[in-house]
Amino acid sequence: MNKKTILISAIIFAAVTLILNNVLQTAVGGFLMTLSFSAFVVLITGAVYYISKFYINQIHYNQKNRENIK
Repeated sequence: MNKKTILISAIIFAAVTLILNNVLQTAVGGFLMTLSFSAFVVLITGAVYYISKFYINQIHYNQKNRENIK
């Protein structure tokens, strides 16, 4: 899938979720809101993990290069 298709799908999902939950107040809308919140939590957790992993790898890389310089 290209970026345009993903963006359009995300906009449609957000619109459907908004209509079903806030306007019609259905159980499906509540489920979609829960699904969206769960995806958000996974996104934040993954971002923190990958940033931490990159930071730790950078520290190890810097330590190796300092030893080679001395």
